[in-house]
Amino acid sequence: MKQRQAKSVFREYAESIIFAVVLAFVLRQFVVQAFKIPSGSMEETLLIGDHILVNKFLYYFMSPKRFDVIVFKYPWEEDRDFIKRVIALPGDRVRIRDRQVYVNDQPLQEPYAQYMAGPGREANFGPLVVPKKGDTVEIRSDKHLYLNGEMIPIPSERYYPRDYGAAMTGFEVFYGTLFPPGTTLQEPRGPLEVQHDYYFALGDNRDNSKDSRYWGFVSDSRIKGQAFFIYWSWNRSGIFMHHIRWDRLGKLLQLTSTGSFALQEKTM
Repeated sequence: MKQRQAKSVFREYAESIIFAVVLAFVLRQFVVQAFKIPSGSMEETLLIGDHILVNKFLYYFMSPKRFDVIVFKYPWEEDRDFIKRVIALPGDRVRIRDRQVYVNDQPLQEPYAQYMAGPGREANFGPLVVPKKGDTVEIRSDKHLYLNGEMIPIPSERYYPRDYGAAMTGFEVFYGTLFPPGTTLQEPRGPLEVQHDYYFALGDNRDNSKDSRYWGFVSDSRIKGQAFFIYWSWNRSGIFMHHIRWDRLGKLLQLTSTGSFALQEKTM
């Protein structure tokens, strides 16, 4: 009788542990996941040492919105996760002039954006058109890219989206993934249908962020979820008793880091 009771207790513990492990795996895979902020590209919204929770459940039912802070797989490497803010949505036209971001020719008000003192490294950028699912893309004999039959501009700069590797053209970085590997502007191609929605994302610390200006758009297939909560924050510098940033614990990101379109005053 005692041996049976011991087996029963052991079985109950084993079943509880297995259930807890499976539940934790399911929650991490589909519902919520914890991440640590390793760089200053999102300051002051997120600081180095912030530990955040990411809602992986939300985007099963809705698409990312402008100004959402999202975590995603880096477009050029499978084993790296990035965190940035959504600025332009699928189908939007985005450009930057003298640090002012314009989406569909409307300026954005961005209270969260930070710049270093003095001229910024990326004061101007674009314009770019963000692809959306269902668009048609083609390369015509004039060696230009057409989106839904309209010729669109492509940045002429050289880019290094990979840590190690050769320089890439603006076409390769921003629109190359819409075509078969090896496609260039030198030969006609298409029309082809775009298979995913794409997003243009920037870091809040604009002069210290490698973002969509460097490595292109974020496909919806690579987005893991929306960052929404700081549950822990740890500052490694300073006195030990001051390591914990008590004022950041429990901070809801989406309620404190919003932006808006600037309102245009009509004149007669």
